[in-house]
Formats: sequence, C-alpha cells, structure tokens
Amino acid sequence: MYKYLLVFIVAVFSSPLIAHLPENFANLSDDVQSVILEYVFFSEKAHQVWGDDFEEPTVHHLVKYLDDYHTKVNIDFAGGRIRVESERSKTPIQSLQNAIVATLLTPANPNAVDLYTAADMGLTGKPFLSGLVLDQDGQSVQTQWRAERYAKYITANHVQKRGARYWVDIPMVRSYKKRSADNYQPLVMQASQRYRVEPALIFAIMETESSFNPFAVSPVGAYGLMQVMQNTAGRDVFDKIYNRPDKPSRNYLMDPAKNIDAGTAYITILRDRYLRGITHPLTLEYCIVTSYNGGSGNLLKTFHKDRQQAIARINKMSPKAVYNHIVRHHPHEESRNYLRKVMASKKNYGN
Repeated sequence: MYKYLLVFIVAVFSSPLIAHLPENFANLSDDVQSVILEYVFFSEKAHQVWGDDFEEPTVHHLVKYLDDYHTKVNIDFAGGRIRVESERSKTPIQSLQNAIVATLLTPANPNAVDLYTAADMGLTGKPFLSGLVLDQDGQSVQTQWRAERYAKYITANHVQKRGARYWVDIPMVRSYKKRSADNYQPLVMQASQRYRVEPALIFAIMETESSFNPFAVSPVGAYGLMQVMQNTAGRDVFDKIYNRPDKPSRNYLMDPAKNIDAGTAYITILRDRYLRGITHPLTLEYCIVTSYNGGSGNLLKTFHKDRQQAIARINKMSPKAVYNHIVRHHPHEESRNYLRKVMASKKNYGN
C-alpha cells in the first residue's frame, strides 16, 4: 500500500500543474509531502536499520539520519548533549566523522535541512550550533576545517562501541540555553516591540516549548521555536493579526523569524481578545501563559463555566490566589506544569 501511495504522491507533485495552483495550495502540498516522508518512507527505511532504537525528531530532540540511515544524530536540546552513532556501517569511524562535521555545521535555517531523508544536512550559512559546542581548544566550531579537526579528535579519543554500533557523545557548553536565547534576541526584541510583550516572557515560552530547538516538531502538529499550531494559533494569527484568509504552512512556521512573530502575535490575541477584562497585569500573565498551552476556554472553565463570571471571579482574586488555583484545579496536568515551568524560566531572562 505504501508503495502505491508514494507513486501517486510523486506523480501528483511532479506535475507541471502544481506551478499554476494558488499559493495556499502549494503550501498545502509541502505539508502533504512532509507527512508522506515522515510517516511512510522515512520511518520504514530507518526502522530497517535501527529496529527498536529508531527515533524520530521531537520537540526537544533533533534526530537526523545520514549514510543511507546507518548513521544517526540526536541533538538533545533539553539535556545539552549530542549523540552521533553508527549502526552496521562499513566504515563506522569515517561515518561518525562525516556526521559530526555535518552536525556541527548544520545551518541555522531549519528549512535548509531535510529531517525526513538520509540526505546531507547542507553546509550553508552560520551553523545553529555556533557557540553551543566548543572544540578541544575551547573554540566555537564555525568552519569546515575546525569541524573536521574536532571530529577526528572526538573519534580518536571518545568513541564507544557495542557490537556493530559505534557512538560518541558531544556535550554542549553549560550556558547553552542562554547562548541559544542570545542567538534569537534580535528577533525576540523585534516581536516584543511590535506586540508590546515582555521579551522575558517570549524567551520563557520558547525555552519551555522547545528548549530553543528551531527544528521542533510535536506529534500534534506544532512547529518551531514557539510550537505554533497551524489550525489553531496559526490560523488565528493569520486571520486576526495578518488579515490573511489561510493558515501558515509547515515551512512558514519552521522559519525562526516568522515563528517568533506568530507566537508573540498569538500572545496578543489571548491578551486582547480571549482574556480581555482581566485587570491585574500579573494575573493576566498567568492566564495568558496557561492559555498558550491549554487554550483560553479551559483556563476560564477552571474558574467558572460562564466566561463573564469566570473573569469576574478572577478579578476578585489576588495574583497568587489565581496562580495557586490554576496549578491545583486546571483540568490538564500539562497546563498546570506548564505555568510553573514558564514562570520559573522567565526569571532567567529578566534582564
């Protein structure tokens, strides 16, 4: 079945008619192709090599296969560690070295990297790991020469082996999250000024959502640094802020600049529309953060099933009481924990 489905998709999207379709349809075709690659060909090919150790890209992990799926790269943004491993490769050390170089020089633009094939990552533009990984001399790896030199050092001194599997672990610098935030500071400041949202809040949501993984993809279809959903937050932003009748494509949301702008714009929709009427600034912030994760409807229902009565009740409570009520009574544990995480993270970006 997969074989015939792939043949059909290739035939359709190879047709010259695609070039004459409306832009929003072309965007949809990109998403369909991504889904086909992700759930059919990609999974099947990688499973053949890795079996139960097959991994997919997630919100906090960039997973990329190379060398006809015999080499796997897993960048753990939450834990600050990179693992490069080779399974049943004919030249495991060379495969590891090639993958290390490709990883260290991966471009900062997620749309330049195809996560769902075993194609090379591309070596154009400033690497997104620049400043996050230091070589044996304590220098940031930004050039081909330095990446190749470090790859040879790593494989000569730190390779581990079990059976036909070889791997190396590469640590990120201790302050990798702060340095990641610094990389996006110009974009965050631009969005902050445009929408009147605190930069610290934007950074805190980015860290909680993706650990600053620009390649973040969630199982429910949220994309990028701020994990914007196409059909909910994305469509809302297009409609209410950008005055567009469509929704953002996957590629659109994987662009860091567009993702940060859209995520911040959605914060203003929550603030100015769905949660309008909440008076205390700190209380409003707690409600915005919780709603960013679990929706404003669920947030308000935590206080009362009627929207107006919910807002009236919120306004009668202190910010501390509202916070405690949310983390104790919100119907979704994920949203309760989300509020805790974002507010704790925000303290790191106060300056």
